[in-house]
Amino acid sequence: MKLRQLFSVLFAALLMTVAAPGPAQAAGIPPGPYVSPWGTAQVEWAPSFKARLAEQAVAVTPIAPVTLLPDDRGIISDIGSTSGDYIDLENFGRVYYPGGVTLTNPQTSGSWTMDEFWLRFWPDRGLSSELVVNGVKSPTEQLFCSYTLRDAFGVGWGLTFGGIKTAKVPLTLTEVGADTLNDALGTSFQAGEPFGVLSGTFRYIP
Repeated sequence: MKLRQLFSVLFAALLMTVAAPGPAQAAGIPPGPYVSPWGTAQVEWAPSFKARLAEQAVAVTPIAPVTLLPDDRGIISDIGSTSGDYIDLENFGRVYYPGGVTLTNPQTSGSWTMDEFWLRFWPDRGLSSELVVNGVKSPTEQLFCSYTLRDAFGVGWGLTFGGIKTAKVPLTLTEVGADTLNDALGTSFQAGEPFGVLSGTFRYIP
């Protein structure tokens, strides 16, 4: 078995690994275990995405526990069951993450916020949130960027001290993602354009 295939199988198995549960949901089936007790995840903005934000002088404000990467290259957060992340057993196929980011155009005061978001595996693949656009929160979860399974299980998986690092997974804007960003920020994004690159590390030793 090739190393990439091995890590793909291991990743699937890790989704069912029992770890300490995250915070309880308000209703429905209780949250399930997370992939690991500790770790980090980050989204590094695509150069074209960052350039569009710079054109409009967009301010990027993280929402804890999410923080900014050096030079505002993107966002990063501690992840793991100890950080409140968990697999959603009621709508299996997604993982919950606290925190997020707000993008604000200071010239128009328009804003785009994802505060609490989901990494979706099935049937949709990507990042989703109940987006807040210009102060109005969506009543439903919206998939604002997507990825392919081929990229998710591509080159880049490997072992680190006490854990596993993931592949670097390209994220592209969905139609919803492009439209909401444009409405909020006065940008001209289009569906299919690069959003960033998602990567992370699952740790089993603190």
